[in-house]
Amino acid sequence: MSAMDLSRMGAAKVTLNVSNGGDAFIEKCPVGEVEYSFYQYAARELNQAGIATPELLSADATLRKLRMEYIPHKLEQTDIATDDVIVILGRLHSFPANPEWCYHTHLWSERALEKSLILLALPDKSARQLRLIQKCSDVLFGYQNLISGDSNAGNWGRRENGDLVLFDWERFGKGSPAIDLAPLIKGMGTKQTFIDIAERYCLHCNLYDFKALAREIAIAKAWIVTEVMVLLDERQKVEFPLYLNWYREHLPGWLDEVVKML
Repeated sequence: MSAMDLSRMGAAKVTLNVSNGGDAFIEKCPVGEVEYSFYQYAARELNQAGIATPELLSADATLRKLRMEYIPHKLEQTDIATDDVIVILGRLHSFPANPEWCYHTHLWSERALEKSLILLALPDKSARQLRLIQKCSDVLFGYQNLISGDSNAGNWGRRENGDLVLFDWERFGKGSPAIDLAPLIKGMGTKQTFIDIAERYCLHCNLYDFKALAREIAIAKAWIVTEVMVLLDERQKVEFPLYLNWYREHLPGWLDEVVKML
């Protein structure tokens, strides 16, 4: 049996394995409590509601190891900013949260913000603007909607039959739909791209004022910067310099525009 390491930002090791019989499958170990619980309890109900997740093949509670279906076809960034993806996320967001399920707690703490600002070393004006956005971020975390918490392109795939599948559920939790919509937008996005995706989401879900949702997407984009920087630093990922340099180049101008939406 052979294996290929697919780990990215996550703490767990993810490998693509091929059995002696030639069947491919994914192993992820050690997974956190949220994701282990998700596949034990929530995944089946969500799949029945049209929110496709990888089939669980086996689980080892002692090793915290999951063996799951391999989803063969990757999606690119342009593939996820589609109505098909928005509809699936809308189903997730409207699915009743079960109080017995295990959830990741999403928040934007001042401690995490300040740590990210030290790492980013932004101009003083940009740092003030990011602090201002953080003070508005409570709006993201008061919702009871289920969210993936990590809906970026790397966590989507297609089965051979064309079904869209969302995987990597370690950040499964509750919060604003904006948290799942923000990663669908390439780069940091613009006011107009936030409005466009908010309008499409509202059209399909008929639940939200698109202007308020667009504002929340902008806030979520800023929050994700802190999440990415802190995680990459804590987990000593090799991608850290790449993200650091990109943010340093693009954040100052982006922040100048986004603070106008607050």
